[in-house]
Amino acid sequence: MNYRELIILLPCHSLEDFPTYHEGDDAHSLLASWSALWHPELLAGAGQAPTWRRVDDPPTDVQGRLIVVPSVCHARLPSGFAQRVKDEGGVLIRNTASREEILAAALGQNENKIPPSPESPAPSPPPSPDLVADFLALGYCYLQIELLTRQMRYASNLDETYFKTTAVAAATAAMEGNETLAREKLSACFSVLAEERDHYYPVDAFVLDLNFAASTTLGDTLRDELSKTGPTNLLISADLLTEMLAKHPATFAALQEALAAGRVSLIGGEASEDRLPLLSHESILAQLRNGLAQYQQLLGQQPKIFGRWRYGLTPHLPGILHRLGFQGALHAGFEDGKTPEGVQFKVRWEGLDGSAIDAIAKSPLDAVKPQTFLSLATKLGESMDSDHVATIGLAHWPGQASPWIDDLRRIARYCSALGKWVTLEEYFSKTDHPGQLERFEPGRYRSPYLKQAVIRKHDDPVTTIVRSWQDEASRTAASALTALSTLVAGKTTDSDLAATLTANSSGPRGCLVINPCSFVRRMGIEGLKLSGLPTAERPVYSADEHQGIQHAVVDVPAFGFVHLTPGPVAPRDKKTPLLVEDGVLRNEFFEAVINPTTGSLAAIHEYKSRGNRLSQQLALRLPGAKQKPGDTYRDPDESAVYSVMAADSIDTTIATTTLGEIVTRGRLLDANGQRLAGFMQTYRLWRGSRVLQVEVELDPTEEPRAEPWNSYYCCRFAWPDELAELNRTLNETRAPVSEKKFESPHFIEINDGKN
Repeated sequence: MNYRELIILLPCHSLEDFPTYHEGDDAHSLLASWSALWHPELLAGAGQAPTWRRVDDPPTDVQGRLIVVPSVCHARLPSGFAQRVKDEGGVLIRNTASREEILAAALGQNENKIPPSPESPAPSPPPSPDLVADFLALGYCYLQIELLTRQMRYASNLDETYFKTTAVAAATAAMEGNETLAREKLSACFSVLAEERDHYYPVDAFVLDLNFAASTTLGDTLRDELSKTGPTNLLISADLLTEMLAKHPATFAALQEALAAGRVSLIGGEASEDRLPLLSHESILAQLRNGLAQYQQLLGQQPKIFGRWRYGLTPHLPGILHRLGFQGALHAGFEDGKTPEGVQFKVRWEGLDGSAIDAIAKSPLDAVKPQTFLSLATKLGESMDSDHVATIGLAHWPGQASPWIDDLRRIARYCSALGKWVTLEEYFSKTDHPGQLERFEPGRYRSPYLKQAVIRKHDDPVTTIVRSWQDEASRTAASALTALSTLVAGKTTDSDLAATLTANSSGPRGCLVINPCSFVRRMGIEGLKLSGLPTAERPVYSADEHQGIQHAVVDVPAFGFVHLTPGPVAPRDKKTPLLVEDGVLRNEFFEAVINPTTGSLAAIHEYKSRGNRLSQQLALRLPGAKQKPGDTYRDPDESAVYSVMAADSIDTTIATTTLGEIVTRGRLLDANGQRLAGFMQTYRLWRGSRVLQVEVELDPTEEPRAEPWNSYYCCRFAWPDELAELNRTLNETRAPVSEKKFESPHFIEINDGKN
């Protein structure tokens, strides 16, 4: 049967208030119901384009009419309307989940029509599925252009009579088997829609399609994505490329072909994605160089666009990327953590060193969700309003995008009304440069590393990166010693270096202290095995022994050494005080007071100023009571519950004129006096040092809760000036702290303006 009219019922009064806010199945149903009516068989049979009516004002004459009801309108359909449509010879389609189901129901009515007589001419073959899909894409494009016109605050300038008449003519040609004429008419329809868009936005808008790669998507799904004609972009690490070549050579060959044809832009950088904010500049540079070399070896080319799936952007990257020859960067976060967004989609990303690189600074839309395509006109209109280069980004895993992305691809073959599809390389090279620089301060990034490590049950979620830095420091020191050995001895073994440096010395056996750093260090040396203590004169600052163990404080020059030898036996200078007295550690610069009740650090006093500089204690933090629905919001930090320290013993373990050490042992208790953990805290102070060393050992009884930022064992510090500024390390540089949760591999600085 041929329908007299094609109607969709909508929950709005006009297209001005078209419900683009729906999500999930409701969004999918709205798009499916609208676009299904543009099937060429339905258009040719009705002889007119589809129309829409308000769901609370359905047509009174329903005979011979096809009426489609999206899921969002089911509850608002007048009672008895469905039965009236059935009784009066109309067709009502509802409770359908997809466009295919709607078409099956609508076209299935033709199965009962009278078969043609033998004298009738043979019917034309049905239009090809590809042509049918183009008609459905036309319906989607028409809806989005109408919504975009209103989003941009313009009145429609579309010649609807010509547009709809041409669409019906195209459908008639398609049903008659004249595909060439049908495509010509379709092209005319798309051109009219493009002209309508040009009326209020006459320059190009762009669509960036972004595919993510993972070990599970390197097979057929990715190969299908790479075979599509539209431009796309692939985010893939060098290690995944190596895996692709080994396990999916057909996909690797398809990638090579797509790269050669210019259909795909490669996004990447490192071989494997590490925690860049916690590394040094040299480590970041080495990892990027290693990754780029691996890309070059595998593909014969390197990615020109930097990007990564895992959280790990840092304000220091622009300078490094620029010097490595990257054309642009993807400044967006795709997993946990917080990555700041730019004011515009395309920005000039400025690093902390003043270097800059073009970057995408807004997260792409999720191409898996149908609401992305329902609200496409809204998002595109917002970009046209605010971005100097109007752009829509669509991100998805291979083979997992919403079917509406295929409609967008088809539209792009005919016109750029809803955006021109380009690769990122083309986008960065052919679009205008941003007019201003955008700098993202360190405090705007929020790392997920601790939470991820706890969820994944890593053995050591906190200090893994600290040990990594210690290993790097050891490697750096070893390299410096090797260089020094080569310069001095012409050989590369430490024993040769020691022998060469002390070759001219005579007398009793000594000890060689070497400084591999580029600055003078005052070093505390413990466990000397000399026949007597070295003399306390330059470069030896102080020397003493405790229970037969010798220790000394030595000033060692940069990249230099000190050869310690035993001096003449002399009685201890009674005027030089011991560094420990009555639970207090003190030297020339400050004193540290240990609390006898808790075993914590009660205070640090500097002789040049009054007042306490810093206090410290151990604790187990537990989250407070859960908030009930309707309660006023409370900051978790305000409601958190902390344990208290109870000292069982405070022992002075070393008390000399050179080194002082106090060890406290005790328990962490809850409010009811129950043991949560045992602790041992060791305080050490060397003469001539401005550093109080604190070493903590815990024996936990109570496990922290699952949320690591709200439940943990900790050192709690307190200082007197609440206006003091905090600084931390980021890629070995000093960065201000504005956020409450941050990571700092080297230090936390408390600056009160004077100290």
